[in-house]
Amino acid sequence: MASVKHQIEYLAAAFGRGIARTLTPRMADSFGAGLGSLVHRLMKSRRDLAFDNLKQGMGDGLSDEQISEIVRSVFRNIGRMFIEFARFGKTKPDDVNRIVVGKGAEGFREALEKGNGGFLATAHFGNWELLGAWVAAQGFPVDLLVATQHNPLVDRMINDFRSSMGVGIVELTTSSRGVFKTLRANRIAATAPDQHAPAGTVIMDFFGRPASIARGPALFAIRCKCPVIPVLLRRERYDRHVLIAGDLIYPPNSGDEDADVTAMTERYVRFIEENIRLYPDQWLWTHNRWKLSKKEGNHGQAAT
Repeated sequence: MASVKHQIEYLAAAFGRGIARTLTPRMADSFGAGLGSLVHRLMKSRRDLAFDNLKQGMGDGLSDEQISEIVRSVFRNIGRMFIEFARFGKTKPDDVNRIVVGKGAEGFREALEKGNGGFLATAHFGNWELLGAWVAAQGFPVDLLVATQHNPLVDRMINDFRSSMGVGIVELTTSSRGVFKTLRANRIAATAPDQHAPAGTVIMDFFGRPASIARGPALFAIRCKCPVIPVLLRRERYDRHVLIAGDLIYPPNSGDEDADVTAMTERYVRFIEENIRLYPDQWLWTHNRWKLSKKEGNHGQAAT
C-alpha cells in the first residue's frame, strides 16, 4: 500500500501532467523552461554541482559567466524535457516522426537486418526519452532499460508514459536475462550509460577525469553478436529535435573479451563526450558524475 508521502508525490506529478496536457506544444515548452528556471533558483546544491562539473570539464575555454549561463540553460532543458515527457500519449508517434529530424534510422535497420538486435547507447542529453519514442515510432522494436523509482505510483506513471509511445520496459532490478531476451528476439535494447556506474565497470577518462563507465552495453553486444548503436537527440526548438548518429560499433572479436569491452566502450564514450563539448547546455551536468572512489576504481577494468 502506498504511503501518504508517495500519494502526495503522485498527486503532484499527476497535477503537473494534467497542466502539461492542456497546453499547446509551444506553451508547454515555455512552461517547461520556466519550471526549469525556478528549479535552478531553488536548488543551489545542484546548481553549484553543475557549475563545478562544467568548470572542471570545460573551464579552460569558458568564463565563469559563460558557465553560469550554460548551467541556467541545462536546467531549462531539463524542465522542457519533463514537460514533453508528461505529454506522451497526447503526443502521438506521428507527432514524434514530424518533430524529430535527421539521419539515424539506417543504423537501427542495419542492426536488425543481421537478426541479433542492437544496443542503443545514448546519454541524458537533449530529450533522451523522446529518442526512445522515436525509435518505436520508426517501427523498430525497442525496450528501455530503466531503474525502478522509489515511489511505485510515480514509477507506474512514468512507465505508462513510455508504454503509450510503444516502448517496452526492462527493469534493471531484474537479472540480465531480460536484456538477453530483448536482443535474442532481435529487438533494440536502449540505455543511457553516461552516469556513474557503481560496479562492473570500465574506468576511463571522461572530460579529463577518471569516471566509472558501465560495461553492460559492450558486454551484451559482444555476447549477443550485435552492434552498439550510439545516438543522441539534440534539442533545437520545441518542435524540432535533431538526431546525432555515430557509426555502429561492432564487437572486435579479438579473443580478449575485456579488451573488446574497453575498446567498444571507449568509442561510444568519446562520441558522447565530443557532442557534449559541442552542445554543453544539452547534457545533465547536475549529476554527480565523477564520484569515483579509490575503492571503486580497483573494481573496474582500467582503460589504457
